[in-house]
Amino acid sequence: MISSRSRDELRGMRRLAFLLPLLLSAAPLPTGLPSGPAPDRPVRLAVLGDFNGYGGTTYPAPLARSVARIVNEWRPDAVLSPGDLIGAQKASLGDAQVRAMWAAFDQEVRAPLSRAGIPFAFTLGNHDASPRSPRDRREAAAYWTAHVPPLAFVDRAAFPFRFSVTLGGGAVFIASLDASGPDVSAAQREWLSAQLASPAARAAGARLVVGHLPLAGVSAEKNRSGEVVRAPGPLRQVMDAGGVLAYVHGHHAAFYPARLGRLNVLSAGGIGRRDYVGHPGTARSTVTLLTVWPAQGRATFETVDAATGQPVDPARLPARLDGLNGPLVRVTDFR
Repeated sequence: MISSRSRDELRGMRRLAFLLPLLLSAAPLPTGLPSGPAPDRPVRLAVLGDFNGYGGTTYPAPLARSVARIVNEWRPDAVLSPGDLIGAQKASLGDAQVRAMWAAFDQEVRAPLSRAGIPFAFTLGNHDASPRSPRDRREAAAYWTAHVPPLAFVDRAAFPFRFSVTLGGGAVFIASLDASGPDVSAAQREWLSAQLASPAARAAGARLVVGHLPLAGVSAEKNRSGEVVRAPGPLRQVMDAGGVLAYVHGHHAAFYPARLGRLNVLSAGGIGRRDYVGHPGTARSTVTLLTVWPAQGRATFETVDAATGQPVDPARLPARLDGLNGPLVRVTDFR
């Protein structure tokens, strides 16, 4: 015989069994668990750089329009900058002038992005931190040490000159290389190789490397020794071995997505503008939204003319550029 107490307990258990699914469906998800992106969620990066002017503390109007587009329209996961944020690399500039340029960058670019909750991932250019200018490198280090971006760092021991981060909850791994000059040392290649072999890089669906100087010539004006990475073969081998989706660079101020051998490269363009190698009259300022699809191991881009706002169709760019260390063969996406 079941006692009245046992019957009450049995009814309580049945009631709980009935209510439990409803309670669980209404309960908030537990906090503190890694959410991360959905497997097919894209990670969106606004690519913006090369907007400096020698010694200037003001920027051209297309930069403000590009920042407004990023903040108000694109709202990406981060900005990825290939450098040349200020216009140093000139011995006649005093320390106070260099600091004033960093203050102008802070006011016009970093601060608006920060207010919008958009972190700024970057590499340093020759006008930011030339290897030949200890003063410029000192001032760049001082600025960025005081304004460390809210990124998920993997390695920041040599920040801001080289470092690695992840975006999208670990879906995209980015290594920022110090290619502010043409010589990328064996020590840097070893560092990059180790970064690309790290657990964070291996777990990511896509790996990018950003550096200022290109591996091969893109613009006619800069298609010469000293304006591209010197002897880039070993660096390319490291990126090929590490499964890098693309090398993103600046310096030549000419938007051009291409393949260099087996490696995708994105010449990021910029607010500065230069003609392509062998194609006079093609200069334009650009800003690009790079959309990375980690689960698919590919990336697409939406590029606009920074001055006019008109779209730039990659398929209408020169099919091939035969610059120094080339050729570069145009592509319309990365995979």
